[in-house]
Amino acid sequence: MNNPSSTPPSSGNSTWGQVLGAAAVALIGFGFAVYRYIQFSGADAGIRLSRLERPIYRAAGKWGLVIVFLVMGIWGAYAAIKHFRQLKK
Repeated sequence: MNNPSSTPPSSGNSTWGQVLGAAAVALIGFGFAVYRYIQFSGADAGIRLSRLERPIYRAAGKWGLVIVFLVMGIWGAYAAIKHFRQLKK
């Protein structure tokens, strides 16, 4: 029962994978927010949304979609900073 390999890792430990994963989420969120902002603010008539973006676009509109991506970027940046700080301890 006291086998160290059978105990789950504690929730306070972070790994570089978590830091990089959260940073990737932040970059994707901010990147799509900028991309959609440029696309929606211009006179581009050929807007193509992905299957995941369509329900958000229908529910919240074009600026709601940009805000969702900004929230995704902010959450990813927060998680990356949190995991990085835990990793340094």
